[in-house]
Amino acid sequence: MNNLKLLQAVADISYIAGTERNYSGNSRIDISHYIQWATDFEQIHSNTDWDYEDYMLTIEQFATEKIQQEMNEDIAFV
Repeated sequence: MNNLKLLQAVADISYIAGTERNYSGNSRIDISHYIQWATDFEQIHSNTDWDYEDYMLTIEQFATEKIQQEMNEDIAFV
């Protein structure tokens, strides 16, 4: 069922990115980023007990930080 957790993280990150209007102009690149971010999130939180930690707050913070990092990198290349 690890794939289910990863898929849920991809869906959550994609939703959060959509609400943040994060779009590069290339949906394939964006989706690749979201999949990588979800993989990173799952690795970082492989031992997190979600009965004690708030999953939604944690993934929202993680995704928001990733979006901000991406925006900063885009600005650096301009």
